[in-house]
Amino acid sequence: MFTSALSRLLLAAGLAAAAISPVALAQRGGGAPSGPPGITLYSDTNLRGEAVELTGDQPNFNTIRFNDKARSIDVRGGVWMVCADGNYKGRCEYIDRSVRNLGEIGLSGAISSAKRVPYDKGPRSYDIALFADGNYGGAFVGFDEGVADLSQYRFNDTASSIMINRGDWLVCEHADYRGQCELLEASTGNLSSIGLNDKITSFRRYDVRREGPWRRPIPPVTGPVQDTRGGFQGEQTVFFPTPTTNGRRINDGSGAATRFCQSMGFYEAVYKAPGPVLSDVVCR
Repeated sequence: MFTSALSRLLLAAGLAAAAISPVALAQRGGGAPSGPPGITLYSDTNLRGEAVELTGDQPNFNTIRFNDKARSIDVRGGVWMVCADGNYKGRCEYIDRSVRNLGEIGLSGAISSAKRVPYDKGPRSYDIALFADGNYGGAFVGFDEGVADLSQYRFNDTASSIMINRGDWLVCEHADYRGQCELLEASTGNLSSIGLNDKITSFRRYDVRREGPWRRPIPPVTGPVQDTRGGFQGEQTVFFPTPTTNGRRINDGSGAATRFCQSMGFYEAVYKAPGPVLSDVVCR
């Protein structure tokens, strides 16, 4: 156990202010304690082993010599965000009740910061929220913007349901909006219904006014045929030397080539030449 001097150090450190990471995962449930805000982190599962108590924010667990040590948490009151990296970054979980095994939420021996948060910072506060389980259950990750690769949030190939709160979203099987993609205009409690359960790696907003009605990509062709979309048809790809939209060249950027290919009815871009605008794009 820590000495009273260390407890005073924890309280002082808890007063440090820091910005909340724009992306956070959560596991919420009923039966939350209603006492004064506070948590105790334990070095072993089942609330055993070395312990440290927090009653306020702690952006750096190195200062309390408990970095990457916690394997269970006792929540006495309040809602807490616990994060894998310092300053409330990396993978984060909202918890409002005790967790006897942090391995259940993927943070065993991996917590580096913690802070109190408002209880209403839940999935409906984000434009889109992806859930690990069907019917909007389990851990979730919430976003207000698209993500080209969910691996950076440790949520790749994890989502089984999606809550759409604002906007239309294109969800895709591979990074950079490649592979099988589907347009979601409303929440879906079962991603198996669109063939993407535990398969989503990237997603982005879809602007129908700018991009036009969504067209599901056609399967790759199996032989040379004449293409009518302005490209040169190969056996399994189409080559567009100077892609345009509404008669204008397209600025290059993250995912721009794949978005162009998808607008033409293909799955993805497999090549583009370097430069400020799209050129020599190969779609399949």
